Amino acid sequence: MKRPILPQRFRDDGQQIYRMLDEILVVCPRCESCAQITLLAPGSQDWFAPRRLVCMYCGYVKEWAQKSIRRGWWDKPVTDDFFGLPLWLQEPCEGHILWAYNVRHLNLIEAYVGAKLREHRRRPHLGWANRSLLHRLPRWVSSAKNRSTVLKAIQRLREK
Repeated sequence: MKRPILPQRFRDDGQQIYRMLDEILVVCPRCESCAQITLLAPGSQDWFAPRRLVCMYCGYVKEWAQKSIRRGWWDKPVTDDFFGLPLWLQEPCEGHILWAYNVRHLNLIEAYVGAKLREHRRRPHLGWANRSLLHRLPRWVSSAKNRSTVLKAIQRLREK
């Protein structure tokens, strides 16, 4: 997986976590390879939009169409909201677990953590709202003192 060039300056565009839910990489329940959860209706921003789990390695397929989710962000291992499977992209770091739903999510975290200057903009209709995915990162991830450790953990995830 190609590593992006890290910017010295990062501007938070206010992207929210639900924008990352169109593709989730998880551990296949059958063969333990990397499987993918995708939307059945691409482009949908509905939390409860039907989804399909597919493992390209063993061919496992399962569909999800319910009206409730379970947050697995605090589980060990961290799990997805829909099937409850461990995320593929997770790594111990600083006594916690660094995780990402997909490569796009991982790239965003890496660009933010690696930047020396991080900017948040005031939004005219929301003010200084903190609903941004990056604004809600745990302090240990965004702390400058952990920058090199977090970036090393991201590199290990890329090698996986």
